[in-house]
Amino acid sequence: MPGIFTFAKYSLLIMTYIAFRVLDRKKNPSNLNIRLVHGRNVDCSTPSNLLIDPKYWNKENNGFKNTVDILTKHEINLAIDNLKKEIIKNFNIDYSNGEKITSKWLKQIVANFQKRPEGIEEYKIYFSSFIEYFAKESKTRVNFKSGKIISPRTIQKYNTVKTVIEEFEKFEKIRLKITDIDLAFHKKFTSFLTTNKKYSKTVIEKNISTIKGFVKEAKEQKLETNPEAESKKFTFTRDEPIDTYLNSKEIDLIFNLDLSQDERLDNARDLFIIGLWTGLRISDLSRIQHLHFNENRIIVAETQKTGSIIEIPIHPQIKQILAKRNNQTPKTISSQKFNEYIKEVCKKAEIDQMTLGSIKNPKTNRKERGFYPKWKLISSHTARRSFATNHYGQIEDQTIMAITGHKSYTQFMKYIKTTREEHAKNLEKLWDSQNEIIVPNPTLKSVNF
Repeated sequence: MPGIFTFAKYSLLIMTYIAFRVLDRKKNPSNLNIRLVHGRNVDCSTPSNLLIDPKYWNKENNGFKNTVDILTKHEINLAIDNLKKEIIKNFNIDYSNGEKITSKWLKQIVANFQKRPEGIEEYKIYFSSFIEYFAKESKTRVNFKSGKIISPRTIQKYNTVKTVIEEFEKFEKIRLKITDIDLAFHKKFTSFLTTNKKYSKTVIEKNISTIKGFVKEAKEQKLETNPEAESKKFTFTRDEPIDTYLNSKEIDLIFNLDLSQDERLDNARDLFIIGLWTGLRISDLSRIQHLHFNENRIIVAETQKTGSIIEIPIHPQIKQILAKRNNQTPKTISSQKFNEYIKEVCKKAEIDQMTLGSIKNPKTNRKERGFYPKWKLISSHTARRSFATNHYGQIEDQTIMAITGHKSYTQFMKYIKTTREEHAKNLEKLWDSQNEIIVPNPTLKSVNF
């Protein structure tokens, strides 16, 4: 084919050759194209998926110029040679068996050689493709623990991790296979999240935990995985959580705050008080009208997150709120507005002690740890943590867990937010009680020397 392509020939049979060529010299990197010719019966081509800089490719002898980096030249030439041998091997078998040799056949040989699946089968090999497949399947997947369809929020988490994985692939100039998820990946990925993404330890731990879950799911689907992903070293230690809670005195300040002239904050405060004395999640408080209130109990037929059935005594403050509202519950509001309003409420209640916590910096979109007025650290989750903490040690743990709906003791203990100061006070009380025990004074005797 004079004037357009010249070929690097490799003898196969008589009148047969395999050639590699650059189709677009303006594109860098350019994908070397393979052409297989066998007499007049076979003339097919396909991309080789070997990328080169076309300026280093010699059109005359169809090979690398001497100016190219020796290591790069050696690597590409070795890949070309191995691919040629693979094509020859399969050609000799398939052609002699009467199989039609076409561009589709050649493309499949290249794909098999490079272990590159085609079409929908990519999810069985490539990690990001598997995450995408798993996320789509999860839209109709039932959580065997709760018996509910996987929530959109969980699927969003899957897709967020997928995006981060793809950013990592772009940074490393690789495409991860499921089998690539090993300790070497763990080291590079956590470094990428720390240095490039500026993620906190907590966010990194969540990403690693989710990735381990993906690998576990892939293994359950009989896909090939790397056993190193199951190593105890394939983890990450998150920052010690510093979530804020309100003690009973602070709750009283909120409850007794006069908000009669501000219906918006009065409604949010009453909803917050119910959360503080029930331990309900915001997802359950947002459908409070559907909860069953009787004289002394609140019955939650099915909690939003876990599907648990729980029964909660009605605290005296909640009874007063219901009486004030003629036995009507407060109006539901969005979680975003709820978080905004209860901060205002706590500020008005002068809950402003400087407290260690984390607040998101809008410029960096990252949480920054520091000391802030306590009201700034209050959120919907404060209610649930406060309920667990304020009752911890006062009643049995199993009783608190039955009301909060916690099924794991480990998860329950994460909600206990007793401060270091309170731990110190508890120790002081113990020592004080021990000092109250009367110890006889020893009799001192005078000794003459």
